[in-house]
Amino acid sequence: MSKLKQLAGNLLFTANIFILFLLVFESRLVLPGWLQVIGRMHPLFLHFPIVLILVALFMEFLPHKEPAAHQWHQNLSSTLLLIGALTAAVTVVMGLFLSKEEGYSGELLGWHKWAGVGVLWLASAIYWIKQLPAVPPMLIKTGALLTAAGLVIAGHFGANLTHGSNFVLAPVTGPQTAPMVPIEQAIVYEHLVKPVLEEKCMGCHNKTKAKGELIMETPEQLLRGGKNGKLWVAGQPDASLLLQRVHLPLEEKKHMPPTGKPQLTANEVQLLTYWIKAGADFKTMVTALPPADSLRLLANTLLQPPASTTPVYDFPEADEKTIAKLNNNYRVIYPVALHVPALVVNFYNKEVYNAKALEELLPLKQQITELHLQKMPVKDEEIKTIAKFEQLRRLNLSFTQITGQQFEMLAALPYLEHVTLSGTPVTLAALQRLSTSKSLKEVQVWNTPVTPAQLDQLAKEVKHIAFIKGFKDDGKIPLKLNAPVLENTALIFNNAMQLRLKHPIAGTEIRYTVDGTAPDSVHSPLFKDSVLLQQATVVKARAFKPGWMGSEMVQYNFYKNTYQPDSIVYLGKPNKEYPGNSPKVLLDREKGDFEFASGKWQGFKDNTMQVLLLFNEPKAVQDVTLSMLRNTGSYIFPPSSVEIWGGDDASSMKLLKKTIPPAANQHDPNANISVDCSFAPATVKCIKIIAKPTMRLPDWHPGKGQTGWVFVDEILVN
Repeated sequence: MSKLKQLAGNLLFTANIFILFLLVFESRLVLPGWLQVIGRMHPLFLHFPIVLILVALFMEFLPHKEPAAHQWHQNLSSTLLLIGALTAAVTVVMGLFLSKEEGYSGELLGWHKWAGVGVLWLASAIYWIKQLPAVPPMLIKTGALLTAAGLVIAGHFGANLTHGSNFVLAPVTGPQTAPMVPIEQAIVYEHLVKPVLEEKCMGCHNKTKAKGELIMETPEQLLRGGKNGKLWVAGQPDASLLLQRVHLPLEEKKHMPPTGKPQLTANEVQLLTYWIKAGADFKTMVTALPPADSLRLLANTLLQPPASTTPVYDFPEADEKTIAKLNNNYRVIYPVALHVPALVVNFYNKEVYNAKALEELLPLKQQITELHLQKMPVKDEEIKTIAKFEQLRRLNLSFTQITGQQFEMLAALPYLEHVTLSGTPVTLAALQRLSTSKSLKEVQVWNTPVTPAQLDQLAKEVKHIAFIKGFKDDGKIPLKLNAPVLENTALIFNNAMQLRLKHPIAGTEIRYTVDGTAPDSVHSPLFKDSVLLQQATVVKARAFKPGWMGSEMVQYNFYKNTYQPDSIVYLGKPNKEYPGNSPKVLLDREKGDFEFASGKWQGFKDNTMQVLLLFNEPKAVQDVTLSMLRNTGSYIFPPSSVEIWGGDDASSMKLLKKTIPPAANQHDPNANISVDCSFAPATVKCIKIIAKPTMRLPDWHPGKGQTGWVFVDEILVN
C-alpha cells in the first residue's frame, strides 16, 4: 500500500510539472481532435476531485482523543487528499485543453484558470507538507481554509463562464428588466434591439466568452462581426448572416441560439428583421420612423405598457351597415384590432373635406376612439362636433387651422389621452384651457407660436401632461433626409407608365433600383426626370445629399394590368365582415395597404374565393395575378392553391393553370404579396379564379387547426 501511495505521490509531482509546462507554452499549443474530446470532459470530471479534496480538508478539523484514531484519520485524509489532488491535476489539464477551443477568452477565463491551478497547487502542497514530521496543525488548517476558498472562487468563475453572470443568484434576484421607456424617448437599437441581444446572444458572445470570435456588447463590435464575417447587410435581412443562423432548423449545429438555450420569439425575430431592413442604424429614434413603418408599429407594440393596462372597451359594436355606408375613399373607418368595438377614422384629401364630413360620423360617436384630421382644413367651430365623440382617446389636428379657442370642450372628454397640435396656430392660452383635462397625458406642439420658454413654464405648472416640443436643429447633428416622394397617384397601369419621384429639399439626389437590390449613393442609377415602366416592377429608392444622412429606403410595387374585365360575378362570396367597399373592389385599381379593414380588401374564410371575370370581346390572355395580403398574426395566410380556368363562357372552360403558393412561415413579416399564374396564351371571354384558404393553420400558430383567411385587393389580367 505504501508503494502504491509513493507511486501516486510521484505522479502528482509529475502532473504538476506537466501543468507548469502547459502554462508556460500555452500560447503555442495546437491540439489534435482526440485531445479536444478529452478537454470537453472537463465539466463532467471536475466534481470528483472537489468532493475528495473537501472531505479530506474537513477531516483536518475533526477532534480525536485516541492516538490510534487520530493516526487512522490522518492516513485516510492524506490518501483522500492525494487522490483528490491527482484527479484535480487531470481536471486542470482537461480545462487547459478546453480553453484552447474557440469561444473561450478574456479576463473571466483567466480568473477561472488560475483559481483552478491554485487549488491544485495548494492541495498538493498540503499533501506534501503532511508527510513531513512535526508539522504545526494550524498550518494545515490554514491551508485547508485557503483551498476551500479557492474551490468556491474557481467554481463561481466557472459557472459565470459557462452560464453567464449572476447564474447562481438569478432565481432569487429575478430577471433584470429595463424600465419602460416612453416611445418619444426610445431609440430603436438601445431600447429594443440591444435588450434582445443581451438576453439571447451575449451569453456566448461577450468579452469573456467570444464564440466564433464574435463579441456583441457594443455597436463597434457588432459592426466588426466575427470569424465568419459581418453579421448583417444593411437593408438586406435575407442576405444577413445573423438572420440566416436564426432561421436554420433547430437541430442544425449552426442554428442560433444553440439548442437548449432560450430561443428568439416571433416578435424578436421580426424586430431584428425590420431593423436590418431599415438600415440597422444605432441612433434612430422610434418616433423618427414613418407611422406606418413595420418597425415603428412593432416598436409601438413592444414599448406599450403591459397588457393589464391596455384599455377595456365596454361599449357596444357599431352597426356594420353604418360603417360601410360612411366609409369612402376620403374617410376610412376601421377597427383598432380584430373583434374590438373601438374604431379609428382617417381623413384624406383636404380638397373634399368639410364640416359635414365630420358631423356624418356622429352615429358612431360611442365607438370612435381615434380621429386623424391632420392637414385637413379644420376650424375652431368644428371642436363642438369633435367634443361629442365621448370615447375619443387620440386626436390628431396637426397642420390644421385650429387656434384652440374652444379647447375647454376637448378638456371635458373623459378618456382623451393624446392630442397632436403640431404646425397649428395655437397659443399658450389655448394650451392652458386644454391642460385642465384630467385624462390627457401628452400634447405634441412643435412648430407652433408657443415659445419653448412658455412650454417649459406650462410643464412646471401642469405635471400630468407631457408637452412634446420636438427637435430643434443647432447645426451640430447631421440630419437624416426624408425618403423620396412618389408623384404617381396609381400603382397599376395598362401598357406603360412614367415613374415620377421627387424630393422637397433642393440639391438632393434620388438613387433607385429595379432589380431587387438596395440602392446606394454610388452605384445605383441616378433618378432624373422619369423612368419608363413597361412590366410589373419593384422600385426601391433612397435620397442622398452631401452633409446629410441618407434617407430610409422606400419600396413601391407597380403592377401591369393589360385587360380590364367588363364585369365580375361572385360564385363564392367574401365574408360579411370584409366585403370591400364595392362588388368591383377587385377591379378598381386601388391598392390596399396593411389595413385589411379599410374597405380596399375582400376577405374569404369559410367560402372559397370563386369569381368569374367576363369580357365583351375575346382577349388573348397569358397571365393572371392576384394581389394579396400576408399577416399571420391576424390569421391571414396565402391561399393553399389557386386555379385559373378560361373559355368562351362559364360552361365551356378548361384549366389554364394551377399553382400552390409558398406556405407562410412562423417569422414571415406582414407583406403585400402577389400570386402570379402564367400559362400558355389562350383566347378567352370568361376567366374563372378559385383561391382556396388554408384549411388548417400550422402547429406553430396560436390558431393551429383553424381555417385561415385569404385577403385580395386586385386581380390583374395580362
